[in-house]
Amino acid sequence: EQVVKRLGMAHEEIQRLTDELQRKEKEQSKLDSALKKAQLEIEELKENLTKLRENDSVDLKKAKEHNQRLDEEILALRNRVRSLNSEKKVFGEVVERLKGDICESQENKQLGNHSPGKTVDDEQKAQVFLCSFVF
Repeated sequence: EQVVKRLGMAHEEIQRLTDELQRKEKEQSKLDSALKKAQLEIEELKENLTKLRENDSVDLKKAKEHNQRLDEEILALRNRVRSLNSEKKVFGEVVERLKGDICESQENKQLGNHSPGKTVDDEQKAQVFLCSFVF
């Protein structure tokens, strides 16, 4: 009878250990599945990171090229402004010289129009004087 009792206890212990082993195997299976899923997600994230880096690299290259073109345009515009300022200065000098020539011509014309016996009246003198301020 004791052998039967021990055999029953051994059988119960075997059943308990079998159940525990099955629970552990089930738990291990879930952990393996979660690990595999995490590894796949890591690989996907690595691929996405690589793609983002490549895209960033392409975008950076495009931005640098665009900035280079803008720098070249700015340089060309600055050179054009310098050229226009030089032309403006030259034309300003020409205008001033022509103003002087016109005033001198008008002065000579007005002063030369009087007869030897006539004198230049105050109005003619005032016109000659104002000529320098008109232009």
